[in-house]
Amino acid sequence: MSVAIETACEQACNKPLSEMIGNVVEAFVDAKMNRADISMALYQIMPNVGGPALVKKTRLRMRKALVAMLQTATDAKSEPDGFAIDLMCDAMAGVMRSALETRATTTLSRKLRQHLVLLCQSYMAAVTAQSP
Repeated sequence: MSVAIETACEQACNKPLSEMIGNVVEAFVDAKMNRADISMALYQIMPNVGGPALVKKTRLRMRKALVAMLQTATDAKSEPDGFAIDLMCDAMAGVMRSALETRATTTLSRKLRQHLVLLCQSYMAAVTAQSP
């Protein structure tokens, strides 16, 4: 999953913020939903196989890629701080885990994707709208 996010971040550099965030959220959702069976299996075994350390490592890779991408946003007045980036990642992860655990239908997954993109775009637009 980290590779998908890193690739999406690299491809979204030097674009408007909403496009950047849309690309990243889409990549995240795709990575989780394309192999929902594997995503669910990982959630179930994570506590038994050093899950917290793996989550921390993955989160750091995602954060690094997001920071590098967001620094190139063509329309942001300021860069989001680490807290804002972590909060967006937590929101994406929580929503996706919930959807996977409830075995979301195709229709629900499509709606979830649209709303998660909107949620993250709106949040990042708000936190980057202030001048530094």
